[in-house]
Amino acid sequence: THDQIEAMTMADKIVVLHDGLVEQIGAPLDLYDRPANLFVAGFIGSPAMNFIHGHIEEGIFRSAGGLT
Repeated sequence: THDQIEAMTMADKIVVLHDGLVEQIGAPLDLYDRPANLFVAGFIGSPAMNFIHGHIEEGIFRSAGGLT
């Protein structure tokens, strides 16, 4: 189904496809809580997730603009 609400409430397992390739298979809450990659994270759930680009340096998050 393309209805995410239906899939999240009724399914035991969900397969997330992207361009015909399997991105992740799992229980609805597993996909929501632990997405395998940015595509799954952006595709699953409402409201949509926000992404902040950056990296971890010595245990501190640093954004692409240099803010911590």
